[in-house]
Amino acid sequence: MDSSEENHRERAYRIWEQEGRPEGRHLDHWQKAEDQHEATEKEADEALAIEAKAKKSSSGKKSKVSRTP
Repeated sequence: MDSSEENHRERAYRIWEQEGRPEGRHLDHWQKAEDQHEATEKEADEALAIEAKAKKSSSGKKSKVSRTP
């Protein structure tokens, strides 16, 4: 089992525990874990895109030197 699947399994288990360990809802908990994982991945991707954009715009700016007469 890869680490991604293990993380998914642990997340589903925590959801199951938080909901009081109900029987017969394992697919619901698995789906919630998957949804949470996808949301986390999306947030991380957006943060990386913002960071890359900030680096690109800051490296493209020329420094202005003010000269006083």
